[in-house]
Amino acid sequence: MYKLRDATGKLQPAAPIKGPVVEPPVRDDRKPAPAAAFSLPHIDVSSLISWLLARWYWVLIGAVVGALIGIGYGMGAKPRYTVYTDLLVPPANLQVLPNDIYVQNQQGDTQLLDVESKMLVLTSGNVLRRVVSELGLASDPEFVGTDGPGFSLGALFGGKPAVADKTLAAMRSLSERITARRQERSYMVTIAAWANNPDTAVRIANALAKAFQEEVAQAEADGAGRAASALTDRLAELKQGASDAEAKVAEFKRDHGLQTSAGELISSQSMAQINVKLVDANARLVEAQSRYNELTASTPNQTSPSATLQSPTLASLRAQYATVKQTVDSMSITYGPRYPGLIRARSQLGGLEQQISQETGRILRAAQVDLDQAKSVVDALKQQAASARSSVSMDNDAQVRLNDLERDMATKIAIYQTFLTRAGETTERQQLNSTNIRVISSAIPPLRRSWPPRTALLAAGGTFAGLGLGACLAIATGLLGVMRAERKAKNS
Repeated sequence: MYKLRDATGKLQPAAPIKGPVVEPPVRDDRKPAPAAAFSLPHIDVSSLISWLLARWYWVLIGAVVGALIGIGYGMGAKPRYTVYTDLLVPPANLQVLPNDIYVQNQQGDTQLLDVESKMLVLTSGNVLRRVVSELGLASDPEFVGTDGPGFSLGALFGGKPAVADKTLAAMRSLSERITARRQERSYMVTIAAWANNPDTAVRIANALAKAFQEEVAQAEADGAGRAASALTDRLAELKQGASDAEAKVAEFKRDHGLQTSAGELISSQSMAQINVKLVDANARLVEAQSRYNELTASTPNQTSPSATLQSPTLASLRAQYATVKQTVDSMSITYGPRYPGLIRARSQLGGLEQQISQETGRILRAAQVDLDQAKSVVDALKQQAASARSSVSMDNDAQVRLNDLERDMATKIAIYQTFLTRAGETTERQQLNSTNIRVISSAIPPLRRSWPPRTALLAAGGTFAGLGLGACLAIATGLLGVMRAERKAKNS
């Protein structure tokens, strides 16, 4: 019935030996025993079919056992419900300030690195701790390692060692239940979270998205806080430097008698004013000198209306004098020299001449006084100008040093003001949430569990696995029987 291979242990003919042959003293005609050799029997399809038919019960038992194992696992294993949440994580945050402390980078590679870094933050310990604290997972038996009802492979093989810190155990378990993946060529990040209960999985996914947003915002606030603290620490030193610079400027001005008004030294302003007054005084002196020279240049008859000296009083006296003179001339022709009227007229004419002479002298004295006053004013202003010029010269030398001190003061004040403004802006920046992370789709309860597969599929898979295992057992049993029969045939 069975076709067996020829034994491979047959002796091969000895190769001829060159050289002289030495006959043994004693000749033994017995054949040596062939060496034992292992060989597989020849197997064909008919042999396999016959083995399977002869042991069909092994195949049936394997199928039934596999189906029962699949059904039992499907009904007793802890189910997993996976939910998904989509987040839009753009690299650029909202620009709430014109000169924010966080620079907006427009390079594509850098933006992708930023998104990838935020994805690592999404599964970081800080975010997990927030979720565990918010949902109270440290007291949930599903997350702290205490086994509940249901079949678990982890419990079968010993599970994980118990951890004294339940929060740490919950964080570790939660980290194994979540994944984050970025969609290709986009800033969309998908969060996957699973739990044994669909509502728990939804709460975990939503809490994870919320904790991630809070963690990113807190990271930015902490960065702004550190910057504000560093700026504030420098403010005291900068303020002291600005105050010292102002004190040096004030002390230098006080020691050198430097006074400023509208940003200009008072000595310079006084010098300018004295120069203006000196110009005016010189003009008045020239005018007074010209008038005096004009009055004293010629001495015509002061009673003549065309005389150089002119004044309202003198003009009136000259008019009266001309009238009386005409009367005297007329009466001298008509009457004799002793005529009483002529005598009175001549007496009146003499009085007018005297008044005219007095008025002329007064005018000349007034012109002289004006000339003397103009000269004295010019001399006084020249002395003041010389004194002011000397003071300005010294002040200018001191002004050079003062300018250096004022520039140093202005620089330190500007730096202090800049740091003060920046510290205030950065402090307020802590209170602003500029993250642009948005939840595009929230998690919703799944329609069916993600693991294990449906019981029907597990039963079918177990049935096929059992069929295969039973068939392998039947074939192995038949092969062992053939090998035993062959060994018995060789030994006999």
